[in-house]
Order: sequence, then C-alpha cells, then structure tokens
Amino acid sequence: MSPPDSPRRCWGSAYQLDDLLTTMPGNREFAVRDFALLTIAGHLAAHFGDQLVFKGGFVLRHAHGILRFSSDVDSTRRDPATARLDSEAVAAAIRDASVGDIVRFDPQLPPTTDSATSLDFDDVRVDGLMLPPGAKVQVEISYREAVVDAPEPASIGAPFYEDFEVLVMTMAEMAAEKLRTLAQRSKVTDLADLAVMLRREEVGDEDIARLALDKFALVRQGVANRENRIEQRLRSMGADYDAIVPSLFPEAPSYHEAVEIVWPRIRRLIP
Repeated sequence: MSPPDSPRRCWGSAYQLDDLLTTMPGNREFAVRDFALLTIAGHLAAHFGDQLVFKGGFVLRHAHGILRFSSDVDSTRRDPATARLDSEAVAAAIRDASVGDIVRFDPQLPPTTDSATSLDFDDVRVDGLMLPPGAKVQVEISYREAVVDAPEPASIGAPFYEDFEVLVMTMAEMAAEKLRTLAQRSKVTDLADLAVMLRREEVGDEDIARLALDKFALVRQGVANRENRIEQRLRSMGADYDAIVPSLFPEAPSYHEAVEIVWPRIRRLIP
C-alpha cells in the first residue's frame, strides 16, 4: 500500500494519462520513461524520505529544467551512506507506484546488483493499458560514498503530479562526480552533462575542486596520469558524441563546444 505522502496524480484515467504523455517533449518512448522515472522517484521519496539523495540526468531534467532524457533514476544513500536498503522493500516501493491496469511497474528480482556498493534494478518493466510494450527503466542506489555537501530540496512533479519534494545533490557536487567519471570511462553523455553544468553560473570551479578531493578518492589509478586519461577519453568520444547526444540531450552543446567548455578547466578542477 502506498504511503499517504505519495505523489498526488493530475490524471485519473488511462486516457488522461495518454493526453499528458502527448504533451511531453521527445518521442513516445522518451515520454513514457520520463513519466516512469518521475513516478518511481516520488514513491521512493515517499517510502524512504530523506534517506535518498537524487542526482544525475533525472535531476538535471526535473529539478533544473534542462531538457535531458534519461533511462534511470540515480540516487545516493545518506545517514549513513553505507547502510544497505532491503532490496525487497525497494522493489515493493517501486511496485506501489502502479495504478491498477493503467500503469504497472515490475522490478525484476533478484536485482542486478545488491552489494555493499550499490543496489541496481536494471530491468524495471513499465506497461499499461495505453502504454507501448517493452518499456523499461533502471533504478540505482549507491552506497559507495557519502554525500559531501548538504542536499537541496527540489519541487518536482509536473505535469503528471502536483508538486512534491525530493532531496537532490547540489549541481557542483554532481559536476564533481561527472568529472570523476571522465577519468574512469568513456561515455558521451558524461561529457555533455559536465559541459552543461559548467555553463551554469551557480557552479563555481572552487566548489567543484573542493568536492573533487572526496570524489576522486574512489579512483584507483594514480594521481599523476589523471589529466592524460581524461584527455584520451575526451578524444575518443569525438567519433560518437554528435551522433548519440542530440537525441538524448537536445540542449547539450556539440562535441567541439563541449570540449572547449570542459578541457580548459580540467587542470584546476581535478585533485
């Protein structure tokens, strides 16, 4: 049974939900995923309160109004960060977001990962009376590290729900985490996310550099070659960035613009 502070719907029937989905930017697949992630985040917040701090593309989209489509809702556990949540309880919270036959959320068990570092449901199936078949999203809860700066409350929900509040990671801290990922993997959306965040006036280099000291503690490779590894990964993204990013992130800069935003600041940001 859903807790009393679950998101309050702005729709009742499958037809009303369908009407709202048609107003969303992007294609039908993106609209359904966007709705699903928003719904699941609201129910996770209702069940677990301030134990979860949301972050990533979902937060850029719904807390900061940046048109960035995502397939997962990502969060970090807090107070304490290393305390694992019961996977069955998280799965139940996701299933509780279902509304009869209109929309059903089915997290596949066992979860993809249920370890000391994370709880990941990589296959949360989404279906319903008027929803396209085969839709799915991911839910990720990290236990790897504590949130450094105090999280911020954000009101989200439109157009599917009345405003509800979730805790989100500050943009500076999200930028520091994205900076770290550039030293660990070559994923074009990481570059796009970081470039967009670095363009924001409220994201200062001093804060990112301070936060990066904590974030890079998880990077196993030595300090001396971090800059070189990031440079190599930025170069490797050139072949795919402009083919992949625009459909997922219409407001992102081009590859060359993103590199021009990010690379000149790398040296003073990484520890």
